Amino acid sequence: MYVSGGRLRTGRRDGHLVEDLPALRKVVPHLMATRLEGTIYYTQHLDVEHLMDWLDEVNAGLVADDPRRVKFFHVFLTAYARLFRVRPELNRFISGRRTYEHREISFSFTVKQAMTESAPDLQARIVFTGTETVEEARARVEEVVTSARAGTQSEDDPLTDVLVRLPVPVVAGIARVAWTLDAANLLPRFLQDAVPVYASSYLVNLGSLGGNAPFHHLYQRGTASIFTSIGTIEPEPVVDASGQVVARRRVDVVYTVDERATDGFYLVRSAELLQSMLADPESLTRPVRDG
Repeated sequence: MYVSGGRLRTGRRDGHLVEDLPALRKVVPHLMATRLEGTIYYTQHLDVEHLMDWLDEVNAGLVADDPRRVKFFHVFLTAYARLFRVRPELNRFISGRRTYEHREISFSFTVKQAMTESAPDLQARIVFTGTETVEEARARVEEVVTSARAGTQSEDDPLTDVLVRLPVPVVAGIARVAWTLDAANLLPRFLQDAVPVYASSYLVNLGSLGGNAPFHHLYQRGTASIFTSIGTIEPEPVVDASGQVVARRRVDVVYTVDERATDGFYLVRSAELLQSMLADPESLTRPVRDG
């Protein structure tokens, strides 16, 4: 239950109950009660050869630190949001052993305040419609990153600052109350907005640090049923259509998924669609037209 427009309403503020499920999918959350029990991993080797050539053309004449530069992460986010729009099962989550679908598409990720080991990590969460262009996604990410690196606090930082000053037993008690409220669909909106794991998906871009994509865990709390890890773009030997071995730039993306919310077959087909979107970056510069 939650309050909206001054009225107490049933369900969840951040998602609507999915009732038209096959019988087996209704039973699965009872067989696997936690997100950790339902975790599966899926690695995708994305071919980005054309995309990288396209980025070189788009960014021609712009210096390396120019904020107007379009990066791979901006293109990925654009395609990823569009994917969630056309493949809505990706946007589902389990709460109280029931299946819900998010009312919005939102992605959370970590922003390093500076590119040093000692620099603090700040959390960012961006809401998408799934109709954005690459330029719109770039502008949103740039705004969030600039604010973080300028020292502007994100919504979760004041909450974190308060919690770290409290005794450990008090923090543990507050957490138990919060998770109990969440299980009953009574968690206040300000807490949902402040905690980044209340999102459609959590992403980490290790490629920006030159790292490989890790097999990450899912967070037991929150509503993010998919954790997406992006690795470093590197040339790899590939056999082309003529049977010749050629070098093509590819990137590994690892998805950690709560299969109670969506099954492996749906995920694989969704990943194929994501590859087709990234293979045609020009289409991501045009607004989505319904119908």
